[in-house]
Amino acid sequence: MSSFTGWRVLVNFLLPPPMLLTFLLVLPFPRNVRKGILLFTSKVLNFPVLGGIKFVHMALILSGVPLADSGFRTFRSAQEALDHELTPNQRISVLAKKWREERNFWIAAMAFTLWCLLTVLYAQVGHALRVADSLDRVQAELNEVKGVKPATPATTKMSNMAGNAASNVAGAASNVADAAGNAANTVAERLGFGKKVDAGDEQCAVGDRGNATESFEADLTPAGPTVGGARRRVVGKA
Repeated sequence: MSSFTGWRVLVNFLLPPPMLLTFLLVLPFPRNVRKGILLFTSKVLNFPVLGGIKFVHMALILSGVPLADSGFRTFRSAQEALDHELTPNQRISVLAKKWREERNFWIAAMAFTLWCLLTVLYAQVGHALRVADSLDRVQAELNEVKGVKPATPATTKMSNMAGNAASNVAGAASNVADAAGNAANTVAERLGFGKKVDAGDEQCAVGDRGNATESFEADLTPAGPTVGGARRRVVGKA
């Protein structure tokens, strides 16, 4: 293979297409965009060249033959030992030939690997898109049977917002109820409800209520001490 007809064709025409198409296929584009990329990749891979030979077959052949040739040359150059009697210029020339063979081997290996990877990735992405379309059709049929309208992004967003608002309202109502319960318990404790009262404490409480009633009646009696005394005796008997 000459420099122009062989490696230049491989580097300039057989290496960039699989690299670019593989990169586009692995990007997370929307489904419609991925379908367009898949269609373009299909036309590139299945482009007829000679008779029934497709472009992908020719690319694999044109990258596989240099890979085998450069691999053999690289192995043979690696087995050759350098002569210690060589001059520095001769030594550099031998090493340059060895490095060139290794470079060509890795270029051919990358090109051949990319075409194989692109072929497998094209099949896998096409299968994944077909499965996704089938699932969408089945889901649409189930929704039609159940009478459920297909959810659009707008309705989905509105339902999510409504659910979040309902959750926030429920949480606020729960907080208000807890605060009201705590306030009621505090008021009850301060007024003496809900506490156990002993017998002695109860008698003291009754006596205190009687004294308070007497003083209240004495203050409200307009007839003087006699009537007020009579009322105090009545309250005391009670």
